[in-house]
Amino acid sequence: MPLGFIHGGMPVSDSSAGHKVGNLLEIEPSILSGTLRLPPSKSHSMRWLTLASMDESPTRVEMWEIGEDVQAMIDCLTNLGIKWDGMTMTGGDLNPPNSVLDCQNSGTALRLLIAQAATCDFPIILDGDASLRARSSLHLVESLGISAKSLMENSEYPLQLTGPFIAKSVSIDVSKTSQFHSAMMLMAPRTNGFKIKTHGDAVSRKHSDLTWDLCKKTGAVIPGESWVVNCPDVVIPSDASMMAFAKLSGLDVENAPEVADSIGHDLENKFLRDSNDLITPMAAWLALGEGGTISGAKHAAFKESNRITKTAELLSKFGITSTINDDGITIPGSQKPVRPQGIVETFDDHRIQMTAILLASICGGIIEGANLHKVAWPSYLEQLINLGLNVKNQP
Repeated sequence: MPLGFIHGGMPVSDSSAGHKVGNLLEIEPSILSGTLRLPPSKSHSMRWLTLASMDESPTRVEMWEIGEDVQAMIDCLTNLGIKWDGMTMTGGDLNPPNSVLDCQNSGTALRLLIAQAATCDFPIILDGDASLRARSSLHLVESLGISAKSLMENSEYPLQLTGPFIAKSVSIDVSKTSQFHSAMMLMAPRTNGFKIKTHGDAVSRKHSDLTWDLCKKTGAVIPGESWVVNCPDVVIPSDASMMAFAKLSGLDVENAPEVADSIGHDLENKFLRDSNDLITPMAAWLALGEGGTISGAKHAAFKESNRITKTAELLSKFGITSTINDDGITIPGSQKPVRPQGIVETFDDHRIQMTAILLASICGGIIEGANLHKVAWPSYLEQLINLGLNVKNQP
């Protein structure tokens, strides 16, 4: 039965500082040339780490760099008693954490950890930065049927959960995000098993498919049915969604992802039902090129920012026109960015910041949030500087 939130309980200090978006990048017109190295896939990393946390044997999870979102997931798991030595995770039962699980900016970490926390018979508090606090997970919590209590007035977070999850069947809406569905599939080994029913017009289906594919590689047979996780050592593939920034920059890529690892990130397909992360850089390169209409991206409104409206705002800062549609955005082609007047806001959204940096490399500009890219691609700015980006004030 769905449960509402009860305000009150133990006091929790608001220590989630979030990103300090006041620090700025002043970029001058630049000539970029050379080769980028894409970061490891966040989608693969988060799922493999969750699975490895349920395998009592050590699992090697190899990533050439670790972004802030993935590090937040690792930190939360170690706070729950899971062992991590920088490359190898050794899983087992979850233990009461000694502090709040701080998911920082990661919606994926938050949703996967909500489901993991639901299996525990002790209270667990989850929180994140200001951007994450604006993203509701109430539907997932209510669907799980566990005790939930908000610890701050007029906010869903910090959120205290107390299990254990005992439902025999769960129904989940998949029309706004696939993360709730993935979270349920990944919690099954810590339960006695349950039936998963989905409803709504599913989005980001490739992410759900990826979750189930990785579950099967560790021994799963039927979604929701419990299994003993036997996790193989893995090398995390490159992040296919980041190819969009390589395309916008005109740079080559040394570690282009395999087609099987693209999770629906087809750079030629403007229908983004399964790849809404592409909307901002795709809109920018369409503006510089042939133009077009991006559709099927209604769920992009539920990311770190409303990526449909904020993408249009970003483009307008650079003098680029666009029209917002019901489920996307239309952009005329052959447009040339002009240097923005004043500071370019990035709305605490790393993909908007990363796009803004590349637009500024053409015409110059002052970009808010100098370190936002570190959420997913720690070396992004450093690599661009090495490839010719003219940054007057390096953070």
